[in-house]
Amino acid sequence: MTVAERLSEHVHPLVASLRDGEIGEAAFWAEIEETRAPLIEPDATSPGHSIVTYLFPAPPEARHVVVQSGVGDAPRNVMDRIAGTNVCHAGYRYRNDARTSYSFAPDMPLISFDDADAAELKTLRDFWDKFTPAPDPHGREVFVSRAGEGRPDDRTSFVSLPEAPDEQLAYKRVDVARGWIDRLTFRSELMGNERNIWVYAPPGYASGEQAYPLLVAFDGGWALSRVPTQRLLDNLLAAGLIKPTIAVFVDNPTPDSRNVELPCNEAFAGFVEEELLPWLRGRYRISDSAADHFVTGASYGGLAAMWFGLRLPHLFGNVISQAASLWWGPGFRMDVPRSVGGYTPEWLIEQYRNTPRLPVRFWMEIGLMEHPSLMIEPNRRMKTLLDEKGYDLTYSEPCGGHDTALWRGTLGFALAKMLAPAA
Repeated sequence: MTVAERLSEHVHPLVASLRDGEIGEAAFWAEIEETRAPLIEPDATSPGHSIVTYLFPAPPEARHVVVQSGVGDAPRNVMDRIAGTNVCHAGYRYRNDARTSYSFAPDMPLISFDDADAAELKTLRDFWDKFTPAPDPHGREVFVSRAGEGRPDDRTSFVSLPEAPDEQLAYKRVDVARGWIDRLTFRSELMGNERNIWVYAPPGYASGEQAYPLLVAFDGGWALSRVPTQRLLDNLLAAGLIKPTIAVFVDNPTPDSRNVELPCNEAFAGFVEEELLPWLRGRYRISDSAADHFVTGASYGGLAAMWFGLRLPHLFGNVISQAASLWWGPGFRMDVPRSVGGYTPEWLIEQYRNTPRLPVRFWMEIGLMEHPSLMIEPNRRMKTLLDEKGYDLTYSEPCGGHDTALWRGTLGFALAKMLAPAA
């Protein structure tokens, strides 16, 4: 049985009682306010699975509501509505170790990314440029992250099933010492742009003369908020699970620049090697050994981390890749449907295939709720290739999607493995 799927015929008993007139709409929402959402039931037909029912009060003007549930695209996730009410519902079967975020999108265009033509892709981009997904107003679990710069905090609804891995390392703890963070603006002559960077120094850094390992994290602002890497470092260090480490969080100059800089960009690799790292070494006590340098990212950031392992092994001896977009290849364009082609898919996998084994360790993961052919299969092919070449590789397939609800927990496992203190 699949790890996650839509159940088109399932109706939760409480929803059925509203549908059948046994309770009214006001009483229904009062019950949800008390018990919280989504509704979760053991799946009697499939041991090891649960049935999750999402609920959302549709705005009066909405024609339909799409729940972004980690299962497929918009046409597969239109919620059912109880006649005469604003109650929208949708049932899903998930494996009991799943953790996934979710949100609601009234009147989202019912377009499949896999089948979209250029005009439909533009329609989707235009929709998301103007729309912010709605969290669950009755959600039982929410992750709040600071957006900064005067913007409101981001509130992400998520659901954790009974066997989901512990993610408490990602939450602030009052009983641990915390590192400090410098926020800086960095001008790159090679890239011709300016960006924010944040440099994290561990507790106790100001004293002593030791040189520290370095962690470079892409999508810097996101890696400090949606996946609070600094909290992971604080908590892991307090537990004695990692070495004290300096981290630099490299932001994207613009929302669109990550689509250019992170996918295997030679100029971006030069920026890090020739500008950023020398600048850091001139201001912080950082080891000059590749064995002490780590690079991490997710999605396009995971692709960039894998690229750095190939392109800069003399600088980065350790790669942490979360859900790398290994489907990518030179020539890919965001405004052209993938089905049209015009690019070289899985380019980086072939570069590794044609390169002798390098002195690099890897952590790789890909969620089992990701797109099978676009995400899971390329990561499995890279895993097989690295194994065949004899690399030091830790690989996992956790039960989650392309999702910070998964990554903020599993990054803690990666850091504990890769940054473990010497025996």
